[in-house]
Amino acid sequence: MRLLLYVAVMALLPPLLAQQQESDLDRYSDSARQALAARKWSDAVQALEHLARLAPDVPQVHANLGLAYFFEGRPANALASFEKAQKLNPGLAQVQLMIGLTEAELGRCSEAMSALAAGFDDRSDQDMNKLSGLHLLRCYSELKQPDKALSTGEMLLARYPADPEVLYQVSRAHAERSSDLMSTLLRTAPESAWTHYANAQVQESLHHLDNAAREYRLALERDPGMAGVHYKLGRVILDESRAPEALERARHEFELESKTAPNNADAEYELGELDREQGRAQAAVGHFARAIQLHPDFLEARVGMAKTLLGLGQAAEALPHLQVAARLDPNDKVPHYLLASAYKTLGDSDQAAREFEVYRKLGTDDPSAVSQNPGSGHN
Repeated sequence: MRLLLYVAVMALLPPLLAQQQESDLDRYSDSARQALAARKWSDAVQALEHLARLAPDVPQVHANLGLAYFFEGRPANALASFEKAQKLNPGLAQVQLMIGLTEAELGRCSEAMSALAAGFDDRSDQDMNKLSGLHLLRCYSELKQPDKALSTGEMLLARYPADPEVLYQVSRAHAERSSDLMSTLLRTAPESAWTHYANAQVQESLHHLDNAAREYRLALERDPGMAGVHYKLGRVILDESRAPEALERARHEFELESKTAPNNADAEYELGELDREQGRAQAAVGHFARAIQLHPDFLEARVGMAKTLLGLGQAAEALPHLQVAARLDPNDKVPHYLLASAYKTLGDSDQAAREFEVYRKLGTDDPSAVSQNPGSGHN
């Protein structure tokens, strides 16, 4: 795939020898310089092709012609020009790297690897470094060396964390690796618990909840002790229905998860939320406490605990949980609304006003969406 990145021109055309100062040479030389500087690759190709015929022994002409061919999407022509330039001057800067990049474009990854690796190691030119890394990533993938591809991807992310093309290409490499592994799983163990678990997640992502629930149950038939599956099944049940019968079925799955995997903070949180919503405040406090003990930075569990404590009239006990929640996600307005309520209950009107102002600045839609009664309502 052609990578739409622009690099600095390797070298401007050298001054022409005195005997070459003919009008057509001057004209094409000026046109080539201007086109290269403006990244007008088609115009550059036309001018440089004329120059290559008029000055066939000038290596920079062929190197720049190769560059123009490369970015015009003509790698075969580019390779021929770069090889000609290298033959005329083996030491010409960046030609070897451009040969490697062009070979990669032509699918000759084995031949390109040495030059690409050297280009990625050389960080003196950021654009060339990124271009080398992206081609190296693709070539490792094509050569079925996923460990090296993903390692290269992580280095690209470290160097260019906000570059859109880097983000896309690295995510694509991970997706391809994931797809390969899933294909192997389906081929080698089609009826395993893990295959059914993977199928369930796919169905859940498509919001085919009945199918997802069926696949989670098949996973449990094959491995009743598989951690996480009861929790996922409980979540699917809740996503499908909030009817009383569905809530009890979901509760049963979360309870089974807590027995199967006692360190699952998510299951404890869900049990706490169900108890809170159904008015079993003390039971909810116990579940939220266990979730927080297992995962101290569990924001939702902190908020759930605070809502429950506020509902019990224990505003002072709710404060530390809300303060942690506000620190964990400064852009979440819910902890600030609840902090305002807690401070108001405690008689600290100044602090309550400050917290409500933070809530307002974060963007209030409708305060009732947070819950006018902080001790109830699903967050």
